[in-house]
Amino acid sequence: MTVKRPTEDLAHLAWCIMVAVKLAQKQGRVTTELQVHLFIMQWLATAQKRKLFPRSVAQDILWLLDQGKRYAFAAKLDRKVEYIWRSTTGELAKQSELFRFTWFVETLKTMGWCGRLQSAREWHSGLTGSATTRTLFIPEAGLHPAFSEDGALIKPLEFRVTGDISEIFPLLEQSHLSAEQRPDKDGFSVIMLLPEKT
Repeated sequence: MTVKRPTEDLAHLAWCIMVAVKLAQKQGRVTTELQVHLFIMQWLATAQKRKLFPRSVAQDILWLLDQGKRYAFAAKLDRKVEYIWRSTTGELAKQSELFRFTWFVETLKTMGWCGRLQSAREWHSGLTGSATTRTLFIPEAGLHPAFSEDGALIKPLEFRVTGDISEIFPLLEQSHLSAEQRPDKDGFSVIMLLPEKT
C-alpha cells in the first residue's frame, strides 16, 4: 500500500499556526521567542482538544506537541511549522536536495519512524537494530561530504533501514529524490541516495 502524506491538510495546519502567531504578535500578546513557543503549544493543545483539523494531521499535531514538551523552547516550533509549510505548498521540488532529504527524514519521524545519525565507529563496527523497529541509520561521516555548500547532492549517500520499507520509496518519490535499493547487509535494507542527473 502506498502511503501518501496529506500535504494539503498539513499546509493548511501550518498556515493557520503561522497566521495565528502573526495576529498575536500584531496585537502585542506575543513579543518574545519564548512567548511564541508557549502560544504555539497552547494553540496546538486547543486544536487537538477541539478536533479542529482532519484526522490526517492528528499525528503531526501530536508530534509538534511532543517536540515542544520534550525540548521546550529549544524545539523552535515556529521554525518547524514554517518548514512544514514550505515543504507542503508545492515548492518542495524547487528546494535543494539537502532540504528535500531533511524533509524526507522529518516526515518519516511524523509517521512513527526513528532517525539515527551514526558515528564512523558505530557505522563500521556493525549497526544493531530490531528488524521490526522502523529506523533510519545515516552515517554522520558520509552525510556532510555528500552535499555541497548550496545543498546539492554531489555523491551517493548510503543509508540503512530496519522495519517495513514499503513507506520509504513512495516518500522518496514525493520528496523528488532519486534512490535505489542495494542488497541487504547484516539484516538491514540498504538504500543509496543518488545525485540528480544533469
